[in-house]
Amino acid sequence: MDQRTVHILLTRSGTWFSRLIHFATRDSYTHASIGLDGPGGPFYSFARKYRHFALPAGLVEEQVTVYRRAVPCCLYELTVSEETYLRLRQRLRSMYAQREEYHYSVLGAFACYFNLSLQRRHHYFCSQFVAGLLEDCGAVELPKPPTLVRPADFCGVKGLRPVHQGLLEGILAWPAA
Repeated sequence: MDQRTVHILLTRSGTWFSRLIHFATRDSYTHASIGLDGPGGPFYSFARKYRHFALPAGLVEEQVTVYRRAVPCCLYELTVSEETYLRLRQRLRSMYAQREEYHYSVLGAFACYFNLSLQRRHHYFCSQFVAGLLEDCGAVELPKPPTLVRPADFCGVKGLRPVHQGLLEGILAWPAA
């Protein structure tokens, strides 16, 4: 049976929103993204659409190479079946094609902090999006609903294997020769 690799990237970027989340939660990582094309390929998440403005935010494609400052991160690999991988890719492609219909869930992120589940149509925060995508496509079983998953929770998800921990710029050099 063919196997494929999915990457989950956790970061703490240093933006004011990331600093606020870190201050409130003390979590090592405040943002989660998913990538289907290797560590150097695009990652997808719910985040700011414009570099200098927190809002508007929604479904975005992120490139590891655009970060210019030291950003702490942890990169995980998840091995999935070809069938699961294709479901992930199709769902992601479909959502991204309609990305203007999706919005960042500020209320959902706030509710998650208080361990309250808030589900709104076409509204996600970063870790809810990644967790929901993985769960809906059968890639993982989560110990709690996606609406309650924080980025740091991925560190304990069964099946995820850490392959790089350190600075984001180190991902481009991974795996080391």
